[in-house]
Amino acid sequence: GSIMVFKRFYTYPPLECEWPWVLRNINQKPQNHAKHEIVDIGIYDLLRPPHRHSDEKLKKWEDLKTNGWKVVPDCPDLQGEFNKEVDFSNTEYSWELLTTYYIPDDPTHLPVLQSEYENIKSFKAYIKRFKEVYGVVDKVAIGSISKADDHDVGVKMLKIARREFPGSWIHAFGLWFQQFKRAYHLINSYDTTAWTFPRNSGSSSCRNKGERIEYFWDYITRIDEVTFPVNGEGQRCLNCY
Repeated sequence: GSIMVFKRFYTYPPLECEWPWVLRNINQKPQNHAKHEIVDIGIYDLLRPPHRHSDEKLKKWEDLKTNGWKVVPDCPDLQGEFNKEVDFSNTEYSWELLTTYYIPDDPTHLPVLQSEYENIKSFKAYIKRFKEVYGVVDKVAIGSISKADDHDVGVKMLKIARREFPGSWIHAFGLWFQQFKRAYHLINSYDTTAWTFPRNSGSSSCRNKGERIEYFWDYITRIDEVTFPVNGEGQRCLNCY
């Protein structure tokens, strides 16, 4: 039968929930109760010129100490995904960042397999290049599918990643719940902040602390409903601490 590999849902949770798997950006405070964290350098400043990480930010990343993983700096497809006019290739820039900052022997480094937006050929080419230099490493992240409007492309990318890194930990950034339902057996962890949005389009996003907590546990329950048949009681997200 299929082996259940999904283990952890990361997010920046309401503090009151004391959720053990925390995803934060480099400017957010660590959550003291976190068992493990993923720290992301943050990409929203790349949407503004000069569309590159500042030296100051990269230095901050290098100096960052974490009990978890820090995401090796990379760059999404600013043109394809965010409609920004840029004069460079996001995969070339990501590769340049990777080869400058990634130390495979550093257990805190989480490298990203980048690609042009929704471009499977580009994704495969990046993986080939990655494996030629680094081989099959113990963990990789995939960031290029987060907003893939075409869920099939996103799921296909995760299938390719799992085939190419059969025994590695695979983290998927910003996965949509619809994608998670179809691909949870291919990944070990994912993150999203989508639990803050309402399930019904008519209602509003979290308005207060009580609602944030309620929406959060509601989302965790949905994850468990998806993975429960394969995972059994012992592996429920809700039992993970």
